Amino acid sequence: MTEGRLVGTYRGDLPCTDCEAIATVLTIGSDKAYTLEYVYVGKSTEAFSKSGKWELQEGELNLEGLDFKYKVEPNQLRQLDLSGNEITGDLAERYVLHSLE
Repeated sequence: MTEGRLVGTYRGDLPCTDCEAIATVLTIGSDKAYTLEYVYVGKSTEAFSKSGKWELQEGELNLEGLDFKYKVEPNQLRQLDLSGNEITGDLAERYVLHSLE
């Protein structure tokens, strides 16, 4: 995937250990900036936000300031674990942010 095709907004409800889900919206800008916003559903209505620069390396999206990466797939981003491996098991499909484009 080219960096230009990566630009856009992605959304998903990620698993949460002590809440219903982590409603996540990631916006990838053409200026190499990103904004990640998330809300702990069922626990708080407060939105948290991170922003910084992003880069694409070998099919993986690196977001400055985050400990984990995303694997770039057609029309979606799959969150990887802290070791850079794909998350497996029953909740694996919930670690995906889908393109809103």
